[in-house]
Amino acid sequence: MRQLLLNNAGVKVARMPAPVARPGEVLVRVCYSMVSVGTEVATLRPSPPVEGERGIDKVVAASSLAHHYLKAAIANPGLAVKRVKQIAQMQVVKWVPRRPRPPAADHVLGALSWSQDNATSFAGKAPTGLSLTTDASDFHYQARSAVIRVSPGHMVAVDLKGHLSPGVMSLGMLDAGGQRWLGLSVLAAGELDDRFIFDPQGETEVRLVLANAQGGITQLELSQVNTTLLAPDPHGTPQNEMDAAGWNLGYSAAGEVLATGAGVTDLAPGDWVACAGAGKANHADYVAVPRNLVCRVPAGLDLQIAATTTVGTIALQGVRRAEAALGETVCVIGLGLLGQITVQLLLASGCTVIGMDLDPLRLQRALDAGMQQGAGSPEALAALVRDLTGARGVDKTLMVAATKSDAVINLAMDITRRRGAVVIVGDVGLNVQRSQFYRKEIDLLMSTSYGPGRYDPSYEESGQDYPFAYVRWTLNRNMQSYLDLAAQGRLKIGSLIDEVVPLDQAPALYDRLARSAAAPLGVLLAYPDPAMPPPQPLDSSRVALRGHRKPQQGPAQAVLVGAGAYGQSMLVPMMERHPRHFFLRGVVSRDTVRGGNFVRERRLDIFATDLAPVLEDEAINLLVIATRHNEHAAQTLAGLQAGKHVFVEKPLAVHWEELDQLVQAYRALEAPPQLMVGFNRRFSPALLQLRQILQGRRSPLIINYRLNGGYIPLDHWIQTADGAGRNIGEACHMYDVFRSLAGAPVSRISASSINPGALPYARSDNFVATLAYEDGSVGNLVYTALGPKKGLPKERIEVFCDGEAYLIDDFKSLTRCSDGEVLWKSDQADKGHAEEMRLFGEAVAQGTDPVIAFDEIVETTAVALHVEDLIFGRTDA
Repeated sequence: MRQLLLNNAGVKVARMPAPVARPGEVLVRVCYSMVSVGTEVATLRPSPPVEGERGIDKVVAASSLAHHYLKAAIANPGLAVKRVKQIAQMQVVKWVPRRPRPPAADHVLGALSWSQDNATSFAGKAPTGLSLTTDASDFHYQARSAVIRVSPGHMVAVDLKGHLSPGVMSLGMLDAGGQRWLGLSVLAAGELDDRFIFDPQGETEVRLVLANAQGGITQLELSQVNTTLLAPDPHGTPQNEMDAAGWNLGYSAAGEVLATGAGVTDLAPGDWVACAGAGKANHADYVAVPRNLVCRVPAGLDLQIAATTTVGTIALQGVRRAEAALGETVCVIGLGLLGQITVQLLLASGCTVIGMDLDPLRLQRALDAGMQQGAGSPEALAALVRDLTGARGVDKTLMVAATKSDAVINLAMDITRRRGAVVIVGDVGLNVQRSQFYRKEIDLLMSTSYGPGRYDPSYEESGQDYPFAYVRWTLNRNMQSYLDLAAQGRLKIGSLIDEVVPLDQAPALYDRLARSAAAPLGVLLAYPDPAMPPPQPLDSSRVALRGHRKPQQGPAQAVLVGAGAYGQSMLVPMMERHPRHFFLRGVVSRDTVRGGNFVRERRLDIFATDLAPVLEDEAINLLVIATRHNEHAAQTLAGLQAGKHVFVEKPLAVHWEELDQLVQAYRALEAPPQLMVGFNRRFSPALLQLRQILQGRRSPLIINYRLNGGYIPLDHWIQTADGAGRNIGEACHMYDVFRSLAGAPVSRISASSINPGALPYARSDNFVATLAYEDGSVGNLVYTALGPKKGLPKERIEVFCDGEAYLIDDFKSLTRCSDGEVLWKSDQADKGHAEEMRLFGEAVAQGTDPVIAFDEIVETTAVALHVEDLIFGRTDA
């Protein structure tokens, strides 16, 4: 499918996998979506021009910024890629004319001639190679190619093979004059075998540049440097899709239901619906939206009007908050689209409406729609209100303007009568002058978006409706009310829709809106007629993106399932430390923006919103699962049954039934793939060394493990059904540490938790669990969220054995207590992530026994589930 993304260069139409309907969601094929001309375009509006500044000055400034960011990121090549791409490939494109895409063929240019810049040694290698040693600069050109002449519409592909060591370099492309960056990629240390694709952005002559990117002396040996001009794709798909990163847009859409998730019984495929919600009802061919943010469109209502439902519902909630009564005089400040709909709603309620807007055209449109009086300035509005109300003031004032100025709210206080009401609907400054507010005893009210239920996860995400008798107008019921009013003809919304633009023309539309002084009110994006066959499938839940890294043979071909912070910042970097064992091919993520940005930043080729098409891919042999805890068991089971190796971030399961299914399925496999659960602490240097010391022990162990976890609010996902609480979600680490030290199965478990009463504390993160093992050892865990965030380390382990004691302090040191000797120490906590991933990679590559025995993984999971039952009183000890 296609989705709009906003970045520093403007708006792009990016290819994305289609979403799937999760439980409680509705999958919708979008027919129209509404552009928020104010908020969506605001970031694209050009800064006020600097006198004497030319277009080339902007280009040079952007190139300078690219230099600055690359130099500043010497310790983080990933950051260098991110920053420089944003500047050199996105910002600069704003000053480049659009180019035609005529049909053409690829042109293989073959070997290039290179010239030496700052490299301390430099030599060509027949027939197409290159060898150089860099200087020690942070960022200097080391060598540059001869000029490459680019045919119109073509991209430049560079194929490299060789080796780089040590450090990091960059391969970039400049215009022939060397004043403008056109693209940059980082070359990491190790073997090089990849293709890099650059967009010349309209330039007909370019050069390639090899430069330092991290400082220090680096040796680059290239056996092959070949260049090809890639012809435009006949369907318009870019040859390199890695630059289509950014933020999603849109929050109001209408279309046809394609599928419903489990639990949605009142809608069916073929129904026409309106959708709401930022990050949900996006500008995209398909959207998956929670049921409470979806509303049925009344029969006969134009879908273009239905696409305005979100904006209309915001206006409706503002009117409800004002409690505008029949016959009252109400003022609306700000007559953009939201203000225009507000005026119509007030008129339909039998109110006398006065409006103000600085734009005379908007003011006249409201008057033409029936608004009784209007003013074009604050002074004129104050005089008008004085004369029409006998100097009493209006009954209610709705602020629908968007301005950071405090003048609007204080104007509202001035024109509103004693004991009247002022309602904040738009984004305005809130520095209220006390005198009028206090003297008139005015009610100042905030209207929160679409109405009751907005921003409540239990309502929006979990689908828990509010009782009709007690909350008459929820978010969803407001949406339905707006649609009904429009269908009855009591609102004239069609007159407010000024433009309907095809989705493919959206980049030009946003560019025009950003440069236009007079913006239209209602702008819709239109999507293809479903009766017309698309040039390529739009509804696939998996796409292969162009411009990706060249797949490497040998390492496990991995896919990251879940593109959250832990997977991106911990698991993927750990895999990247071991390129002989892991090659990341793609990501499965329901969040097309977060997942898509990560895929493009890492130049991965597979992006999917559903696990099923990845399981069917025989080239993929490893799943790295980092989704929310309640999804681990089902995804692990699916992976194992599909013959994939699985690394699943803990826990393995959150319910007994899930664990039983996994055990039965695993034991039924003739040759089960590798299964690893992320119990990383047993692989920390401190615990590895301690286990070695304890190998010849005579006595059982007494292990005291204290974890000062810090408070997490009860509505955080960790504490909900998604996370299953901290005993299951994190204390399983501690139970695995006990098992690895004791080296014997557990024989007895007891546990007690605090009784929080009415206080906002959870039993499952304030408890004590004691485990006895068959070798006589005992492990005691004190897990608490009641401690301080500062002044006390998070984790402390004391181990007693054979007249000696050992202390592990926050995984930064291991100390023998009898003489105080520090046996291991580090400035940074090392909890074993890197060693865990290395051992797992070797096991996958060599087909050896699992790093952690399956029975131990099951036992640790069962211990966590049993402790959970004990602390909640669901079983006897």
